[in-house]
Amino acid sequence: MATVTRWFWVRHAPVINPDHLVYGASDMPVDVSETHMFAPAARALPRGENVVWLTSTAGRTHKTRDAIIREGYPSIQSTEDGRFAEQGLGEWEGLTWDEALPGGEQHPFWHTTAEYRPPQGESFMDVIERVRAGVEDWTQRHRGKDIICVAHGGVIRAVTAIAMGLSPDKALSVGVDNCSISRFDWVEYGEGEHKQAWRTGYVNLSPRKPWGFANGEALADHERG
Repeated sequence: MATVTRWFWVRHAPVINPDHLVYGASDMPVDVSETHMFAPAARALPRGENVVWLTSTAGRTHKTRDAIIREGYPSIQSTEDGRFAEQGLGEWEGLTWDEALPGGEQHPFWHTTAEYRPPQGESFMDVIERVRAGVEDWTQRHRGKDIICVAHGGVIRAVTAIAMGLSPDKALSVGVDNCSISRFDWVEYGEGEHKQAWRTGYVNLSPRKPWGFANGEALADHERG
């Protein structure tokens, strides 16, 4: 019998940022007014005693969790983990991107390359390593359970790199919409010699697009083992 620990990753609600400032790990207000952004997650995410809820330390993940509960998910207790914070962009935070990156090298789908570390900040490769430590810790603590984490686009790209074996630069090309769900399963299997592997359920299941399931339970419950 396989032991399957399923991770459900939810990106936070849209940030309110009319001046288009760099914010990274800084806290920012979010728009939680649109029911259609949160109702799909409220229907689709697994429920019950076998579920563990996590957020980052940022208020925008807490407000997103609360909006999902508002739309019908049972009230839950969640735990903060700073290892699931967004990429810290150091001295760039609070600047415009033109101010932060005058003539700097950019990734096609992000503002910096994966290995570049902004002044007093961290690189995307740094993010991957701290997220890896967090995922391994929580997986060991809650083997065989469902873990829901409300986090950030950079964190979910990092998890995608870990689970799918992508290079950091390739992982920066992964789209992660606000309020989308991505699922990765840590599977422990085999008799005698113990084997382990990541299985990808889905990536960037966005509330802005049709999901193709008859009901939310199908999304949470198919391919359990």
